[in-house]
Amino acid sequence: MRLSELIKKYCLNELQDEKTKSWLDQKLHSTKTDQDFFISFALINKKIPRDHVKLSLSQLQTIELKYPEFYIGNWTLDQLCRFSLLMCYPLLSAKSLTKLISVADTQEQISIFKSIPYLENAGHFTHIVVNGIRTNIVDVFDAIALKNSYPAGYFSQDEWNQMILKAVFMERPIYLVKGVDQRKNEKLAHILFDYARERWAASRRVTPELWRMISGYMTEEIFLEMIKKMAEGNAQDQKGMLKLIQESNLDASQKWLNSQSTQIEPISWDQIGSDFWHNNQALQNTSKA
Repeated sequence: MRLSELIKKYCLNELQDEKTKSWLDQKLHSTKTDQDFFISFALINKKIPRDHVKLSLSQLQTIELKYPEFYIGNWTLDQLCRFSLLMCYPLLSAKSLTKLISVADTQEQISIFKSIPYLENAGHFTHIVVNGIRTNIVDVFDAIALKNSYPAGYFSQDEWNQMILKAVFMERPIYLVKGVDQRKNEKLAHILFDYARERWAASRRVTPELWRMISGYMTEEIFLEMIKKMAEGNAQDQKGMLKLIQESNLDASQKWLNSQSTQIEPISWDQIGSDFWHNNQALQNTSKA
């Protein structure tokens, strides 16, 4: 069964109100014009509850087995219904999608950007997604940058680097960016280290996840500057820098590691990112209390 059929079946099964179920079923099968499509998409806000997805273990396993890139647990029911409309509308084009985004609210934009990777003509919408990362709405940016396979699959190197730099600046959880290690590049490493220098000059911190994108491209110049700053950083900053040094083949970095009197505990980049993110969240919650 195609993903569009699986999602459509799930949406219709979850709707308790028969009138709403009938309305959605009709729209999924009979929408033939952009105007009707736009109206139906907008009506999801009023007709479909924003419930969290509830699936049995066997249902989850069925979807994950057939479509491992698609994790339904990241979606709410209203988002899935919008996704279903997008997949079932036969006349969806870059022009119509651009117009839809221009009038969409935040929740609608999130649904659109999460859906694009799974559309049959996904490659036609790259410029739309690239334009989307310019948003100042954090949740919309996250819908593109985090847990989304589209940027890694379709962005050029410069487009990818622009997204990662913005994610670092916004201190978004880089460990949730798909393809973050596969799309590392030397140009990005230099951009990020220049950014780190600017932050240091202003007595500001940098996310320890920044060093993940420099791994494989560290120079002796970067190493020497980083060592000077390591002593000034907190434990989280030091973990990222130490991880980068451990992965470096530079003679200077290996000599430095061998000179350390204490044992350095192994840690993954994902764990460094997760620890930093959750610590940030806890601090923000404390400040609001």
